[in-house]
Amino acid sequence: LCKAPLSYDSELLRKLAVLFGSTLNRDLRSYKTSRFADIDEEAIKRLLYPLLKAGDRPTGTEMFAVAKPILEGVLDHRREANFLEAMAAGKYQPELLFPKDADIVNRIRLHPALLWKAENVRQYLAKQKLS
Repeated sequence: LCKAPLSYDSELLRKLAVLFGSTLNRDLRSYKTSRFADIDEEAIKRLLYPLLKAGDRPTGTEMFAVAKPILEGVLDHRREANFLEAMAAGKYQPELLFPKDADIVNRIRLHPALLWKAENVRQYLAKQKLS
């Protein structure tokens, strides 16, 4: 596990996680931290351990303990409700997530994955409306 605390902007990290989490196959609002309790230790050993140094291979429980506060912030959707509701309606509006940061909005406005997700949701909703 990380020996020294990492310095990061927790608010920006949370918003970026919400932003890119909104491209998942399910609505980000449906995810809960309890989902991470189901992560298989064997899968961690098989898939993650080869990427880590031999002397730095924490258990899933240890990793989750460190990541849990970050995940709780990301999965607390109240602050990003407007953005997530817009995405669920097929409307990609990054300014709802970053209202005070035009630079970030300009850089992510044309992000292909986010544009695709919004279009995909619009098409899905249109099909649902027809049936």
